[in-house]
This record gives sequence, structure tokens and C-alpha cells, in this order.
Amino acid sequence: GNLCSTWPVNTGVMVHSGTAYFAAGIVDQDGTYVYAVDAKSGEVRWQNNSCGHLNTELRKGISAQGNLTVLGDRLLMAGGNQVSPAVFDLATGDCLNKSFGQGQPKANHGRFVGVFQDKHPISGGRVQYAPPRNMANKDSFVLYRNGQPMTLNFGGVPGAWNEDLLALADFRNGQLQCFDIVKTEERIKNGFTRPTDRAAQPRWASLSQAFQTDGAMNWSSDLGNPNRFEVLGLAVAPQRVVALVQFQNRVRAHPQWQVAAFNSTNGNVIWYWQHDLPFEPLPEGLAIGGKGQVIVTSLDGQVLSLAPKQPAGNRQ
Repeated sequence: GNLCSTWPVNTGVMVHSGTAYFAAGIVDQDGTYVYAVDAKSGEVRWQNNSCGHLNTELRKGISAQGNLTVLGDRLLMAGGNQVSPAVFDLATGDCLNKSFGQGQPKANHGRFVGVFQDKHPISGGRVQYAPPRNMANKDSFVLYRNGQPMTLNFGGVPGAWNEDLLALADFRNGQLQCFDIVKTEERIKNGFTRPTDRAAQPRWASLSQAFQTDGAMNWSSDLGNPNRFEVLGLAVAPQRVVALVQFQNRVRAHPQWQVAAFNSTNGNVIWYWQHDLPFEPLPEGLAIGGKGQVIVTSLDGQVLSLAPKQPAGNRQ
């Protein structure tokens, strides 16, 4: 019922080494406008106003359809269904993607872009303009090794990782899964090939399934509710994997929502880190604060900051 801005900064603002990066623009005709400004003064360091029309005849190219991240001397942006992730020179703003000959969709159009282990771009997930509650369109995430795409997992919620582990929510089996980082790196290095035997193909449909076959999975969990468990957000903290969880009981009119923390080593739920939420959370609306608090955002704009309950015998 409201008009949408034709210049939404869909990338958000990313600050890196004193420079703030952001991009705006919504459709092919409007174009795409990528900016780098001094984070303190706002002075423009560079701008790219041409990447939305890599093919000037078709007037198609990169769209501002998700977040930004940095890989070495490159700026990466979730760029819609034509080019994603889009790649820019971090210092000059020059677009490093090439023009193309036809306007059919060519890329994973999800709104997430990240960098795994400082070298592998990951893109995918839900589309930018999907309604917040629309988790039915699970889609997928793609990991790039030396520029070659490999399906990482199927889902709409981005994974989370640190130097020890990779946590994924794979909607093929409805579980939260935690993988050993060294073994996942080895599989990524070796790649994987879809078998020609159709009966075996589902087993190798994604890297996450190959991780399991390799013995890289440390643990998985659905909190004992396989038919109504769904992960809406993931975060990794020291020794903890934190999940924003939805339970949909068939006999209940409305779901239940909860924040739960898992021991990163064995997947056991940390009893004093389970909390029922008083509101419907925003999918992906989960973050870890600087002091270890869990921050949850609701669909209606509330922000809840949670600290762990004190274990018995250690209450103050």
C-alpha cells in the first residue's frame, strides 16, 4: 500500500579501512550507482554509475540486490540474476565483470554475499524483495573456487563460520549442521562431481552433502522436532553456535520462536542459553554483540538483547 523508493540502498553500508561503501538503484532502466566515500567526512572517493548497463543495448547489468563484502583488493556485491556476485576494484571502483550477449538470468539471484576462509566467495539465499515471512522459497548458496561455482547447500539462511567450524542450515533435511573447517577446506580444494548414476545424484547434490560423506560433519540437530524445526538465522561465537529457530506444531495456529545456543564441539543445547521470543523474529535478524550478547530483531522493528542466564550455583 506504499510507494517504494526507486533509490533504496539495498546493499546497506559497509565500512572498510576508513571508507564507507554502498550502492543504490532498483531496475534496469534506473541503472546502478555504487559509491565509496570517506567514512568521516563523506567526501566521494569514487563512484561507478555504469555497471547497471554492462550491455548498453539491452540496458542490463548489475543490480544492487544485497549486501557488500571485501575479498582482498576486490569489493563484492550481491548483484541480482544477471551478474552475482558483482566484482569491483576496491581502490578505483572499476567494474571487473564483462558484458554479456543476452538478457536471460545467469546468476544465483540471492541477496547474500560473503567470503569463506578469506578466499572463497559465497552468494545466494533469498531474493531481496521476497516478503520477510517467505521462507518457502529455499533456493541455494553457491561457493566459488578459482571462479568455478559449486552448490554449497540448499536454503535461504546464510551459513556462519569461524576458524574452526562451518554451520549450515540445509533445508533438504531440515537440520542445523556443524562441519569441521579443515575437512571442508579439503573437499572444496578437491571439488566434487555429480555422478552419472541418477540414483546417486541426490547424495552429491551439494558440497554440504559431500562434507557428510567425507566425515566432516561434527554434529547435526533438529532439537528433537524433525517435523516442525526450522532455522531462521545463524551466528557463530567462541565455543557456541547460536540459532534463531521456529517451531510449527501442526495443532497450533501460530509458530513458536526461540533463540538456542549449541555447544560447538558436540551440538548439545546449552540449557541456560535457550530463550522463547516474545515476538516474531525477522529471518536472519540475529547477531552477536561485542560483549557476547545475542541480539534479535523482530519483524515489527523491536530489538532484543539477551545475555545468558547464570548457571545454578553461580547466580549474582
